[in-house]
Amino acid sequence: MKSELKSGFYFFTFTVIVIATQFMLYMIGSPQSEYMDTLGWLFYTTAALSHAAIIALLPYALSCLTLLIGRNGKVAGIVHVALASFVCAFIYVNGNVFALYRQHINGLMLSLFFGEGSSEIFQFDASLYIKTTVAIIAIIGINILLKIMSVRLFRAKPNLLLIPTVAVFLVTFIFSNFTHAYAAVAQRQSVVKSAAYLPYFFPLTATDFMLKIGVIEQSDLLKVDFGKQTGLRYPRNPITAEADTLPNIVIIAIDAWNYRTFDSLVLPNICRFANDNQVFTNHLSSSNGTRGSIFGMFFGASSYYWNDFDISGTTPVMIDQLQDDGYQIKAFASATLNSPNFHKLLFRKVPDIQAETEGKRAYDRDCRITTEFIDFIDTAKTDRPFFTFLFYDLAHSFRWPKEVAKKYTPAWDFADYTVLKNDTDPTLFWNLYLNCLNQIDSLIGVVLNSIESHNLLKNTYIIITGDHGQEFNDNHKNYWGHGSNYTYTQIRVPMILHTPGCRHATFTHRTTHYDIPTTILHDVLGVKNPTSDYSMGLPLSDTTFRNWHLVGDNLNYAFIIENKTIVEKKPSGMLEISDSVMNPIKHFKVNAKELSDAIDKLNMFYE
Repeated sequence: MKSELKSGFYFFTFTVIVIATQFMLYMIGSPQSEYMDTLGWLFYTTAALSHAAIIALLPYALSCLTLLIGRNGKVAGIVHVALASFVCAFIYVNGNVFALYRQHINGLMLSLFFGEGSSEIFQFDASLYIKTTVAIIAIIGINILLKIMSVRLFRAKPNLLLIPTVAVFLVTFIFSNFTHAYAAVAQRQSVVKSAAYLPYFFPLTATDFMLKIGVIEQSDLLKVDFGKQTGLRYPRNPITAEADTLPNIVIIAIDAWNYRTFDSLVLPNICRFANDNQVFTNHLSSSNGTRGSIFGMFFGASSYYWNDFDISGTTPVMIDQLQDDGYQIKAFASATLNSPNFHKLLFRKVPDIQAETEGKRAYDRDCRITTEFIDFIDTAKTDRPFFTFLFYDLAHSFRWPKEVAKKYTPAWDFADYTVLKNDTDPTLFWNLYLNCLNQIDSLIGVVLNSIESHNLLKNTYIIITGDHGQEFNDNHKNYWGHGSNYTYTQIRVPMILHTPGCRHATFTHRTTHYDIPTTILHDVLGVKNPTSDYSMGLPLSDTTFRNWHLVGDNLNYAFIIENKTIVEKKPSGMLEISDSVMNPIKHFKVNAKELSDAIDKLNMFYE
């Protein structure tokens, strides 16, 4: 039995070489290959080899298990060849899928290929079927040949491969992962972008650690020369704009805003403002967490693009146009803009952006950014319009100062997530949250009064919204907080828009965070391009139904379709379909044509 195990290891080694070769073919001739440098090729080659070893390990392990159970070397060998052939064939087909859709085979892709109406999308001619069949037969034949060679080589050299092979795989695994960790912070496009070509590959990232040990300084990230965008078309065409006037723009965002609190008792100042302006009651964030939500709010695109935009130095069209129009641009954020690195991603080209706000507590920092905004308004240059972004954090931090009286009692002083269960009474936690929001409301009231006292309402656009929602076991599935599901509780937020001279109006059509930069560019800055050139959204006033709304990031994302149905692609690649309160929907038929259109929109900013 020992000899069969060792012989199987030889075949495992050959299988790794075959899979790694296929991975190399993914890259050769691809659009990314034009931008590969020496470090990129070193990384990709070692990553392809070590990742191939991980994938090939499963057929080998199952063949070993077959041998241990059945005590039959021939049967174990057949199992090994069959499984290795299946894996290699899968890698071959996956390469073709990735070349077409920039996604590896996952539940979403399978639904696209086999969903209702797929025959209307895919009409392959006979030559493709013949080519694929020949390729799979060739793969099987190669694996059979390699199995024969591995047995003969083992008999001739029984101790040839074990130690060198393990050593090579360990070295390549360590090198590729640490190279990726360095490249992710040092903005080496050839490394980070090529990693996406390896299926189900999750390399090491350690940005905060790399910054801490001084591999690169935070300030240096803003000075990197990113060169040409590789594989991206954002915007899809050059922007042309012509505006008669350029009003001021103020975006006020509350971190983790539960829609149920949009009430005049909790938020008297915000509700009073809403009563005089436009309210969108069916507004959805671009994600269930801050990272993807703010990304969508500024780029008009999903954070599915985060990595590609980050390492290519792509900045929001909205910010670029504001700079072209001579706006004074300021950010007043209670939480740091360095983690996630919004400082670099959103404001890299903007001088003197404040990335950190002094204060140990969110309560103190929220007060401080309010004061800083008022100081800015008092001293802003009157000959230039301004754009300001205020981001309040207290409702996210969940820590109430003991020296400050509470409006809502009984209430916790801080959120104790360790005691939360499905049957936990949320009152203490909820009252803490209401106190935090009520405090933010009082600060936003000061901001709005300052704008009004300076007679700026007549020439200022004001948006008040949340980055994402906040759940208090609303759906009775034991979910508390955010970032854990894509129900309306975690992605629906209030949305209020003030335009100069507007009157109160309530809109019930679905709007999204992608509509925010679209509205600013189209309605305020006079951009003449079709909105699809620079955004996944539409102007807020456009009542077109935003079906198949995309939320999430490149690893875990979902589409919110009619009747609030959630079609979610998990990081594992599995597809889960549920209703609005996370009850699984069995036998749901995905419309392949609609899904295909949604995937095209998902990839709209790739070349």
